Amino acid sequence: MLYDSKKERHQPLVLSVQHFCLQDGPGVRSVIFFKGCPLRCVWCHNPESWSMYPELAFKKHLCINCGYCMDICPEKAIKSPGHWDRERCRLCFTCVQNCPSGALEGLGLEQSVESILESLRPEYTYYKNSGGGVTFSGGEPTLFSGFAAELADRLRSEGVHLAAETCGLFNLDGIVPRDNSKILAKSRDSAREVWNFLSKLDLILFDIKIFDDVKHRQFCGTGNSRIKYNLETLAVLGHNHTGPPVWPRLPLIPDITNTTENLVEWGRFLRKINLPYLTLVPYHRLGESKREWIQIKKGLNIRDLNNGDLETAKAILKSEGITCYSPGEEEWTRLSEMG
Repeated sequence: MLYDSKKERHQPLVLSVQHFCLQDGPGVRSVIFFKGCPLRCVWCHNPESWSMYPELAFKKHLCINCGYCMDICPEKAIKSPGHWDRERCRLCFTCVQNCPSGALEGLGLEQSVESILESLRPEYTYYKNSGGGVTFSGGEPTLFSGFAAELADRLRSEGVHLAAETCGLFNLDGIVPRDNSKILAKSRDSAREVWNFLSKLDLILFDIKIFDDVKHRQFCGTGNSRIKYNLETLAVLGHNHTGPPVWPRLPLIPDITNTTENLVEWGRFLRKINLPYLTLVPYHRLGESKREWIQIKKGLNIRDLNNGDLETAKAILKSEGITCYSPGEEEWTRLSEMG
């Protein structure tokens, strides 16, 4: 399929559908990774998910310098392996399909609801036997709430448990009134579309990062007042059983999110909104090589996380009344206790 990189995106792109995942909600799950994210976290391990547009990735370590990509490109956009004219490239991925060493990869494909369902149905038995299901992730799945809601409806009709991992940056204005008593029918169109998707879920995995707004802007590219508002709003809805339960997750980034100040502030906020549990996601460096593949600027030089960092973070959060979990080791039964 040919893509116009200048055209506004309406149809969402899927980076991948990964199967047999154990750290993205209860049981055995398949995870749908959408392409597009409103944040730009400096530590991100999936920078290829930032753009809503398809991208061409070049893995230099796999290239055998055969030059076949130059010969096969219909637009003659590739000047040498790993170097192409982005104005001429139509992202047809002909080079990807014909690269003998797998050094080229196309990131982001249009998929229909039915094609995604076909890829998921062979896993239904595993979902049922393990209490698992499907998790919408990214990127940020709420950017594509209309498509995601349609897919969620189909999956729900087939008895599949649904979760979504979100960065929390979306519009929920008007969904809950000031007295937090009920869901408002009258709200902005974008908020209604987001809520139409989120309300179909059985679980929301809500990523929190930096509590301080100024530092959040510095390290994540935007402020976090709306993120905190959305987390509190969804927590209220979950406790009132008018929305899905919420489980917060925090990436533990050395000297950025794992500072005492940040952990204490998040701990107090989570206690205030009656979410006294949290998954700590340890930092890893997978995003660095991916930045090279898509030829974007290197991120910060972040040191490795050590066991001392993790244990200290757990102790700080425990002192604030927060129970910490590792990915895949959550006690999901706690969700039923928080009503």
